[in-house]
Parts: sequence; C-alpha cells; structure tokens
Amino acid sequence: MQFAAVVEILTQPESAVDYLGRWGLQDPKKAQEELRQIARSGLTPDLVQVLVEQLARYLPSCADPDMALRNFARFVARARNPLSMGALFERDPEATATLLQIFAASQHLSDLLISDPESFDLLRLTEGQPVGREELIEELTAEVAALEHEAAVLRALRRFKRRELLRIAYGDIIRQQPLQTVTLQLSYLADAVVEGALRAAWRRLGQRWGWPLTPQGRRARFVVLGLGKLGGNELNYSSDIDLVFLYDEEGQTDGPGRLTNREFFERLAQEIVRLLTTPTELGAPYRVDLRLRPEGRYGPMALSCPSAWAYYETRGRTWERQAYIKARPVAGDIDLGREFLDRLQPWIYQRYLSRADITGIKALKRRIEQRARLEGADQRNVKTGHGGIRDIEFVIQFLQLLNGAELPQVRTGNTLEAIRQLAAAGCLSDQERAILEQNYSFLRQIEHRLQVMFDLQTHTMPENPAELRKLALRLGYGQASSDPLSAFQHDYQTRTELNRRILDHLLHDAFPDASAAETEADLVLDPDPPESRIQEVLGKYPFRDLKQAYQNLMSLAEEKVPFLSTRRCRHFLAAIARNLLEEIAATPDPDSTLLQLWQVSDSLGGKAVLWELFSFNPPTLQLFVRLCAYSGYLVGILTSQPGMIDGLMDSLVLNKLPDRDFLRHTLTELCHGAEDLEPILHSFKNEQYLRVGVRDLLGKEDIQPTVQALTDIAETCLEQVILREWKRLVARWGRPMVGAGRRAGQECELVVLGLG
Repeated sequence: MQFAAVVEILTQPESAVDYLGRWGLQDPKKAQEELRQIARSGLTPDLVQVLVEQLARYLPSCADPDMALRNFARFVARARNPLSMGALFERDPEATATLLQIFAASQHLSDLLISDPESFDLLRLTEGQPVGREELIEELTAEVAALEHEAAVLRALRRFKRRELLRIAYGDIIRQQPLQTVTLQLSYLADAVVEGALRAAWRRLGQRWGWPLTPQGRRARFVVLGLGKLGGNELNYSSDIDLVFLYDEEGQTDGPGRLTNREFFERLAQEIVRLLTTPTELGAPYRVDLRLRPEGRYGPMALSCPSAWAYYETRGRTWERQAYIKARPVAGDIDLGREFLDRLQPWIYQRYLSRADITGIKALKRRIEQRARLEGADQRNVKTGHGGIRDIEFVIQFLQLLNGAELPQVRTGNTLEAIRQLAAAGCLSDQERAILEQNYSFLRQIEHRLQVMFDLQTHTMPENPAELRKLALRLGYGQASSDPLSAFQHDYQTRTELNRRILDHLLHDAFPDASAAETEADLVLDPDPPESRIQEVLGKYPFRDLKQAYQNLMSLAEEKVPFLSTRRCRHFLAAIARNLLEEIAATPDPDSTLLQLWQVSDSLGGKAVLWELFSFNPPTLQLFVRLCAYSGYLVGILTSQPGMIDGLMDSLVLNKLPDRDFLRHTLTELCHGAEDLEPILHSFKNEQYLRVGVRDLLGKEDIQPTVQALTDIAETCLEQVILREWKRLVARWGRPMVGAGRRAGQECELVVLGLG
C-alpha cells in the first residue's frame, strides 16, 4: 500500500469508507478515528504505513474486525514505548496477526492485555505452552509466603490468575490446543490459586490461634475437595468452583487463644472463600459454590471426615452420589482427600443402581430442563438446552453409577475419559463413543468462546444473527464455509439431536417412569440379591422352580461371545425385565418358555442388541416369547439361521402375508445366476415360513390365508425347480415334441399335480 493511500484513508472520509469496508469493518467512521488514534500515538510515518498495511491484510479474516481494531488502537495507545512496539510489528508481522486474533475473540482478554501491554512479550515467549500443576502451585505459594499484608496476598492471587489465564487462552485461541489440554490447564490454575489462598489463610489463623491438634496430639489435617468441572479437571474459563472443606479429627488448637478444631477449620474455610471472592481493582479470582457440602447451604462450611462419612452413608442422596463422581482433592492434604474418597467409593458406586435411583436421576434432569425452559433460552443454551453439555454429562454419569461398582476403570471425573472408558468396557457402542466424544468437545468449545468473551458465566448463544455469525467465525467456520452461520447452525442442530437421542435411548426410553417396574429391574441389576428378594420378585409369576427361573433369567444378562458387552446386555435386560416376565407368565409353561428363551438367545448371540430392540419395540418382545413358547419348529429355523431375525421385524412392519407375485419375484431374483439352487430354496422357504408362522402365532391371520400362503411358498419353490431342470434337460437333449395326433410336431407341455 502506497503512503498516499494511507494518508487518504486517514484524512478523507469518503475514501475511508471504501477502503475500510473492504477490510470487513461495519463502522468506517469509527474505524477511521481509531486509525488516526494509532497514527497520533507517537509512531513514525513509515511505521504507521506498516501498521495500516498489516491491518488491511489481517482484519478481513478476524471474527469481528471492528472489535479487533478498537482494541488494537487502545493497546497501542497504552504502550510505554510506541516506537519500540511499532518496530516489533514491523519486524514480526505475526505479532500483529496474533494480537488481532485475540482482540477479536475476547474483550476480557483484550482488557487484560491493554491494562499491561508488556505482558504480550511474556505471552510470545511462553507460546501458551502447558505448565505442570506442581510448578504452578510452587510458584504461587512461594510468592504468597513472602507477603505479610493481606492486600498484597489479594493482589498476588489475582495477578497470578490473570497472567496464567492469558497464557492458557493464548494456547487455546492462537495455538489451538486440544480441549482437554485447555480444561486441564484451567483446572491446574484453580488448584494453585486455592492452594495459595489456603496457605495464606492458615498462616494468618495459625499465628493467632496456634495449630489444630487431634486428641492424640497429632496435627490435624485439612483438605479442599473440588467437585463439578474443577473436580473433573475440565474447568472452563468462567465457571464457579465447587468446593468442600474437610478436616480429619476433632480436637483443639495449641495457641494462646484456644479454638476447637471445628471452630478453627470453619474460620479457615471462611477465610479461604474470602480471599478467593473478595472484589478488588483486579477483580476476584473465582466465584465459590459450597452448596455440594453436607446439608448444603445450611451445613457448616468445614466438616470432619467422620461426620461427612456418616452423613453420606446414612442420608446421602442419588444426586450427591452423582456429584461425587467428579470429586478430587485440589488443595491442602491431598492424601487425606484420597483417603476420604476411597472410603466413600462403596457409597458412590453401590452394588447396583436401583430403579428408584434411576428415577431420581431422571427427575433431577427434568428439573434442570424445566428451569432452562422457564429462563426462555432452552434452544440457545449449550449447557442445559436440548442435547447440550448436561445431556451428555447425565448419560455418562448414569452409566458410571450403573456400572462403576463392578468396573473400577469407569470411575473418573473427566467426561471425555469416562466416555472412552465406558466404551472400552462395552457400556457404550463405538458409534455412541465417537458421537459423544466429538459432540462434547464441540459444545465445550462453544462454551469457551462464549465465556472468554466477557469473562461471564454464560452458556447462552446470542440471538442476534450477526453476533451468532461472529461466534461461528470464532469457532473456525469461516475457514471452510462460504456461509459460516448456516454451517454452524446446521452442525449445532445435528449434533444436539444426536446427543439427545443417545440420552433418551440409554436412559429415558430404556427406563420409562413406572414404579411397578422397579422390582424386576432391580433384580436384574443387583449382582447378588438375597434369596428373599428373588422370592419376592419372581414369586409374583407362575414359575414352578423359582431358583432355576432366576438362574435362567440371569443367563439372559450374560453374553457368551467374548467381545460382546455383558454390561450393555444387563442394562437393556433390566429395561425390559417386567414386560418380559409378564409375557413369559402368560404362556402355558413359563419355566419351559424361559429356558427356551435363554437357549435361543444364546444360539443367536448378541443378546444386548436383542434386548435393546425389544425395549424400543415391545411387539417384537411379545413375538419372540410366543415363538419360544409355542413353536419349536420356528425356533429351530431362527437358531439355524440367526440372520432371519429381520424376518420377524418384516412380519410386523409389512402387516400382511406374502402374496404369490411377491414370492415369485423374490425367489427369481435370488436364483438369478446361481449354480446351486438348494441352499437358496432352503433359506427362502425358511424365511417365508417364519414370516407366516409368526403372524399365525400372533393371531393376525385366519387359518385359510395362512394355509394359502404356505401353499404359495411350496408352489413357488417347485416352479423354480421345474424351470431350472427344464432348461438343463432341454440344453442337453433338446425340447420334447409331440410325435403324433393333432399336436404332432408341437412342443410338449408339463403339468405337476399336487395331492393331499
């Protein structure tokens, strides 16, 4: 760009409109004033020309060019040495591009950089590289330990948070680090700040009250547990941090002014929260949520471990077990935290997840959804909206509670890791794993871009199409689509629909709200029920041998094929347990039917798929039970050719018997080009017999249409055999001709008579 053009942009409003419009700027008048501000900042004319050229090159690719230019002008104006900064931009154009990208992505990050322009040098040096948890803690606690005054501690905690947040955001926005790297770094940062606040608070209280001791004279220990996204090492940019404060034993302090341990640790918890949340000119590091502690907002802020254990083991509710899936010691005595959580594992992951527990999980989900609808932003809320983050978290936590007692590997607070472990254990299909993994990352990226914008705890996408388009561009849609907004909206709709389908499939639809179904489902889910429970549940049904009936029922919950998942098999068997037992009870010999059902499903393989089908298509369950109860012949067909399970479905979907034309067309197509007809005819006959037979069993046909259909099947097979043999013999011997009489010299005709 010639210098004359730069002068024209800066001085001529009409020319500026044309130039700046091509840069993607929506307010050319305001943009011209911001360019003039840059030119007046103390830069030499040649540096002004360099900067204008760079802005012309990089602004059009920004998600919000107006916002980027506005923040860039403010940044240059705050520079202590504008000439030095201008020289940097001239020497390294990538620095300009990086700044503009940040300035277009987040007003909060822009404000942090503008308040301290020299921090950009540190950012460029660190390149947003991840830093280890212990390194962060060591650096901050060393700084805090050297500070005497509370005001200095408050500033240190906040400066550290701001500096490290810039580093993490640089890695996220500029280096495009993976979601798990970003969330882990945000979690490590919170760990460090909480640890820094804890040590500062403990030092202050200890100087006045002494050290809290146990009755044995040992120093009492204290730990801060993180729950929610902090506990799962998946914190976002502007999340509350969910904390629980625990100490190991009662006792009293050893200082001149005595406090009980309960009083000391209560004050310690209050002091930690105050250090973390008190607003200053640098803001507050975190919002703290203590509602997940025992008794919630009405309970003490700090609780002894024995008291907490007693609470959870006697009064803890399902939603609290769900919350503690993500619990992790984040500050203080980490070993104490691990000991506490180890003791709590049997409570979190109980022997089995009862039907009442499942109902409680579903009720909690409904309340969250109702609240989202009342707030009026259900479709735009990436967290609580239809198919949003919470839907994925709920289905994963449900599966963890359902399977965690027997599968320790699924006990993880991190959602993405839990998805992978559940899939590896067979609790999720590979397709479900891929969908949930990709869509969770997609939604969390949206959440990050929303929150980092103004450092607000928001999950709601903008309603204004122009602002929504900017969000799409910040997510990278401008690079691969000519219509970023439409592409983003299509992706969001498709992904959230898939998420919701999986939630419904595995939870809501599999376990409909019906209290009467609880005992049967519980019996299947309980790996070791007492004899009385077996008697109570199966005693309602007319089995002669309850013990054998229970063994046969539980055999339905086990996959014989090694690579198939028994966990998923039991999941969906529990979902159909009541309906299945009721159908079996309606047959003439329930014991025999259940045994036959086990043997047939074993021979078919893939029981989980079968029970899954039955849970969402009850007529197929009824059909399968009747098949096992009334027709060994049809069962034999099915077990000898498992692929014919599709024929069962066809018999229900088509809702009619096969007619002669359909049979002829189908068999002709199957036999076309085949050398050996026998296996084709055998398979065709069996499939059609199965189709006719199941309709007969279900009482969908009278006797006359049934026998006519069986006759048509036989005649169709016979026709195909005759046609094939006729062609073979003619090819070898020629066509048979009439030798005498009125038809002498004409081709002979063949007729086959059916008797009986």
